[in-house]
Amino acid sequence: TFFMGLSDGGGITVSQCYGKGDHALLKRSIGMTVWLPVTVGAIFCTPFLIVPKPILHVLYPQIEQVVMNKAGIYLAGCAWSILPYTLFTALFRILRGLGESKRCLYLSIIINVAYLLFSILFLNVLHMDINGSVTALILARVVGAAAAFAMLFLWKPPVKMKIREIFCFDSMLLKANLKISLPLGMEQICHSMAGLISQMVMTSLGTTAIAINAIANSMMGLLWAPTMSVGSLSVTVVGRCIGANKKDEAFMYGKRCNSLAIIMLAVSAVIFYPLMNVLMQQYHPSAEAAVMVRKILFASLPFLVLCWPTSYTMPSTLRSASDSLFPSIVTLSVLWCVSVGMSYMLAIVAGLGLWGVWIANWTGWTVRTCLYLYRFYSKKWLDKATLKSAAKA
Repeated sequence: TFFMGLSDGGGITVSQCYGKGDHALLKRSIGMTVWLPVTVGAIFCTPFLIVPKPILHVLYPQIEQVVMNKAGIYLAGCAWSILPYTLFTALFRILRGLGESKRCLYLSIIINVAYLLFSILFLNVLHMDINGSVTALILARVVGAAAAFAMLFLWKPPVKMKIREIFCFDSMLLKANLKISLPLGMEQICHSMAGLISQMVMTSLGTTAIAINAIANSMMGLLWAPTMSVGSLSVTVVGRCIGANKKDEAFMYGKRCNSLAIIMLAVSAVIFYPLMNVLMQQYHPSAEAAVMVRKILFASLPFLVLCWPTSYTMPSTLRSASDSLFPSIVTLSVLWCVSVGMSYMLAIVAGLGLWGVWIANWTGWTVRTCLYLYRFYSKKWLDKATLKSAAKA
């Protein structure tokens, strides 16, 4: 999560440099966005390579030994896969910052199809169990990283660079990148920690509640997946406007991206909900679980359409103008006070169970939406920083 924050910050910086029209600065920004996340990722994955089981024992002290053995293998394998994945993520964010959305689509297809095919080979054909799952993950990310490198530097490169130009250092760009990426990276780390705590809350509700929650979240992911692309669009479009110091256009496109996100989610809901029962059968739920999942999905609908798009798209718009501290503060405050704190109080203390968890989710989306809209229409984010002012800082 931390190196992905660095990659996101680099992608925004690349977008601003592109809008600024400074080709030399753009190449230096691309180079630093490549090596910085890769270096940080290699450092961060080291503990998981050396002592995976002790880390798991701290997080899940009651875990069964057979699960612990497999989890240790998988955690170490995920750590190895971080090495190529840092490169893939950095190159992907650079292409997105350059507006190469078609190449980003190709890369998403390549890495996911590779993962599917490798999983079928190692799990279904060769029956390698957890080792097969890990091997598939590592190889898919290696393929994805190689494809991303080829699309940025070798195959009709959008910016012509020599390999040695990647290994550059620019203190101005580093400050601009860290100003965006450090709050975002810390936010992602805290988000993951909160996710672990939420899982601990879920485990106390029993296996049925865990299964219901997993199915509901997975189906929600299908519903809002198209809308998440608008956040990427906002980074590219608004970031370029900020780099060119066209603040009025940045504000206009920020509004349009938010409206587009709401419309896309509404359209997704129109398509998704009639197919809900068919999709749910792919999870093979029990009759009790299926009924509960339906209730959660229908109860979530108004919050999904009215609040979710803004609460997840608007932060990208604000960060595109280097206003990263405010969305991080909002996200972390809502995360710990509502998503974790309120979830525990309603689910465990008040005895609402799984409904308490989802009421906390809906409340979090609503609060985030109100705060982000206030920030956006105040226009303070437009004066927060352009690339030039961020560099001077």
